Amino acid sequence: MKTGKAVLVSVGIIAAVLAVAGGVGYFVYNKVESRSKQAAAQMKAEAERDDADRSAPQCGSHDDDERAKAVLAPIEPALQNTQRPVARIELETMKADDVAVSKVGGRAYWAAGRDYPRDPKGQPLFLLAQIQLGELPKMPGYPERGMLQFFISGDDFYGAAIDAAHSPKRMDALAEPKGFRVVYWADASAPAIVPPAATAGLDALPFDPAKPRRIRFSADHETMGIHDVGLAKVLGTDIDALAERYISANVDDRVAAEDLSDEVSDYLDRSGHKLGGYPDFTQDDPRGADDKRVLLFQLDSDDGLMWGDSGIANFFIDPADLARADFSRVSYHWDCY
Repeated sequence: MKTGKAVLVSVGIIAAVLAVAGGVGYFVYNKVESRSKQAAAQMKAEAERDDADRSAPQCGSHDDDERAKAVLAPIEPALQNTQRPVARIELETMKADDVAVSKVGGRAYWAAGRDYPRDPKGQPLFLLAQIQLGELPKMPGYPERGMLQFFISGDDFYGAAIDAAHSPKRMDALAEPKGFRVVYWADASAPAIVPPAATAGLDALPFDPAKPRRIRFSADHETMGIHDVGLAKVLGTDIDALAERYISANVDDRVAAEDLSDEVSDYLDRSGHKLGGYPDFTQDDPRGADDKRVLLFQLDSDDGLMWGDSGIANFFIDPADLARADFSRVSYHWDCY
């Protein structure tokens, strides 16, 4: 789980290893090719424990959730006003690849008459995911038909402009379509052709393109999460202050302030695979407080997808661009522990 206790390390200096089993991949920013089997096994075990936490129906015990709700009670109306629809995603193993369905990995649907997305060196990009929009539950603002695709490269940053993400206009830098691309087909009924084979950086990807997984959607709603840059403005205070207020009013409850803050953080966790809703991060929200961009698509780490060290990837879009089905300015970001 992502809690206030997590020790976060700058993504620019993270070194990870390639796991030896289970299909869980790590990559190394500084080009270290391998570590000891013991270290790899330890990191794999930690990732599996994190996956188990994320698959749980709740981020804490029932008592913890009830106490978190009590802490948030003074600002609950303001929090509920942030509620948005979200299409949650479950991934299933595919017996055979199918270019016509929603999935992560595999071969992309592609039709004649359009240039296939490539990196600055001319290498074809890998299909990260594609969404048959007709399979989505009702999602206000999203096109109701067609196909939306996300492509990334196999470079050290998976195609994201992480090295430029600390500039004053970092969200614009993260929207530069160099190592990634978002492609929208208003009509995906044309006959599919075989796309160019993507091979450059195959071993560095956070997933195995040869093992596609089917996407299944379910409709839900969620409020703003703990790591959202706009949360402090909504609350008018911070979580620690709310925790102290709760403790002062409930002297018989001997929970420590730090533990209580962690319970609230777990309750407001917004990790997982999804379209819409609110993003989650292992480090910081890359958006500024006044940025209008909203979460378009989020892919978390799991047993078949590993963003660095148990990280999470987000694609952001201006609501006005989404309303007119313009995906040319989507910002792509990911971070990890």
